[in-house]
Amino acid sequence: MEEKQINDVNNKPQFAIFDWIVSLPIIRIVKPLYEWKKAFWIYCFLGFISTVANYAFTIILAESLSLYGTIANVLAWMLSTLISFVLFRYLYFDRTNNSFINELIKFASARIFTLGVEELTILLFVDVLGFDIRIIKLILIPVTAITNYFISKIFVFKNKEVKE
Repeated sequence: MEEKQINDVNNKPQFAIFDWIVSLPIIRIVKPLYEWKKAFWIYCFLGFISTVANYAFTIILAESLSLYGTIANVLAWMLSTLISFVLFRYLYFDRTNNSFINELIKFASARIFTLGVEELTILLFVDVLGFDIRIIKLILIPVTAITNYFISKIFVFKNKEVKE
């Protein structure tokens, strides 16, 4: 029974695009590693995309527009949260019976916690103490990623049994 559940997790229809990518000639060399922990690697890849978006938006807004680090971070958070939600809803977590808007609100609300941690850290280290925002954001990435995974898995995209 447990092995069937593992196989079901690794054979989700939404993973087909990743299976195709890993079958491309140059990328094929990582296929054994990918097959070993498919769900984990897909989560990491999608998280990487939203993390890069968040990081890039923050730096562009802070340096190009000369915004305070905390303001740049909130604006970047808004954009990257939307990107992350769409990626995870459609390409990683199983679809639920909840509406798009309902899940988006839950997703953004749940991520406000990690935004708060980031904001306090950036306020102290960047805006008050003058550290480089690029370094502080890099330090915050693993903390935010791990926390967001568990928040999404437990509170946002949990599957609910349909009662008939």
